[in-house]
Amino acid sequence: MSVARKTLIFQCFQKYRYLTSAFERPGFTQMMEDIQSDKINCIIVKDLSRLGRNYIEMGKYLERIFPMIGIRFIAINDNYDNANTESSDSDSIVVPFKNLLNDSYCRDISIKVRSQLDIKRRKGEFIGGYAVYGYSKDEQNKNRLVVDEYAADIVRSIYRRKLEGMSANSIADQLNSEGVLAPSEYKRLCGLNYHSGFKTGTHAKWQAIQVLRILKNEVYTGTMVQGKRQKINYKIKKIRDVDESCWIKVPNTHEAIISQRMFDIVQEVLKLDTCASKGQKIVHLFSGIVRCGDCGQNMVRCTVSKKGKKYIYLNCVTNHKGLGCSSHHIRESKLEEVVLAALQEKIQQISGLEERLDEINEIPKNQRRLKSVEEHMKVLEQEEQKYQTLCRQLYEDMSNGIVSKDEYKEFSCSFNEKIENIRKAKMEMDCQLDSLNNLDVEHLPWIEDFKSYQNLTSLNRRVLVELVESITVYDKEHIHIQYRFDQEIRNVLEYCNSVLTTETEGSTV
Repeated sequence: MSVARKTLIFQCFQKYRYLTSAFERPGFTQMMEDIQSDKINCIIVKDLSRLGRNYIEMGKYLERIFPMIGIRFIAINDNYDNANTESSDSDSIVVPFKNLLNDSYCRDISIKVRSQLDIKRRKGEFIGGYAVYGYSKDEQNKNRLVVDEYAADIVRSIYRRKLEGMSANSIADQLNSEGVLAPSEYKRLCGLNYHSGFKTGTHAKWQAIQVLRILKNEVYTGTMVQGKRQKINYKIKKIRDVDESCWIKVPNTHEAIISQRMFDIVQEVLKLDTCASKGQKIVHLFSGIVRCGDCGQNMVRCTVSKKGKKYIYLNCVTNHKGLGCSSHHIRESKLEEVVLAALQEKIQQISGLEERLDEINEIPKNQRRLKSVEEHMKVLEQEEQKYQTLCRQLYEDMSNGIVSKDEYKEFSCSFNEKIENIRKAKMEMDCQLDSLNNLDVEHLPWIEDFKSYQNLTSLNRRVLVELVESITVYDKEHIHIQYRFDQEIRNVLEYCNSVLTTETEGSTV
């Protein structure tokens, strides 16, 4: 090849190198490399669509690139040959239309395929190439996931370790030290031709990002989640993330590995501002859970040495940094003692609540009445009627000259304000009544969560994150513990009090 021809080909490829975005196919790339090496001077295809379907870039290749570097191009079925000068005029009109039709056909196929895949997603059918770690594809139905028991046990251990206070990085290190195969290595061991970027050295290792993906994946609760990423369009292979609000979620499509309750708790734990101390794998007991009662910020753990002894305190982070707030603190051992006693008392309360629910379940549903709530509603209605009557009497008194207009306006505003407050209270009471009437007292999973710790004698990280939402410290004597399911517990207590009170009064009569 002459130097001039090499220069011409190089300049041509440099000028039109951006065109290769729609022609990123191994065979096409090899062919272009052979052209640059002067191994090819003629290209023969069955028809124009075999070279490409993007009509703009096809036009560039046919009209500029191939003629410029002296490549003969022949499309047999389309009767096209760029070396045939006699048909060049007709080709300049017909060929672009054929390329446009080929491009249109490609777009239509893309739309149909996307539509069909979208239908499958909305039906809860799995359409991925590889099942998520912890599952495998059903041999009888490739669109259905079934539990892979070995991998599922690893997933459960990851969630358990997170609840125990381990960070994602610590979990990954521990899995690697235990010799647990990383997801990609495990899939290859199962005979799948799987590749991923999580590889250092000869074998892939567990990394923190993999652990976090498992901890955040709702698929493990039995909900099929798809449509997280998509291609921009049929011409551009680049994939972009889809907003979570547009993800397609279909519940109960496969067996759950993780309960919904555990998954929800882990999501809340992931939001906590926690960090293990240097050299430690597990965060401290109260990390991210204890807040200052004045500024609402987290309380940090501090160690104080006095007379050769070490004392651990929790201080307000705002005050600790010198940014204000009051100088209050509490000893960690004291807080642990208070929280343990409160939890033990709460667990006993829930156990007693279960006994009362058993009594209620023996009462026929059509005979259960929520007397206390209904009586409260009657009182509110009587109050509303009273103030409405006062408003009417006030108007009559003004008409008869007993009160002035100014006095009427003053008293009228006061009465109307009270009527409005009563109506708001009635609306809240209606909602509460509906909630209590629809309460399924036979299916309350949180009762089992509390009962599982009936023999609790010491605190640990897991029991805290499972049963406690937050702890607010005002001072050493005033500590507020916000339990999980607090509102549900109050509703059930009120329900029990109301139903059992009604039943007792009925039997007394």
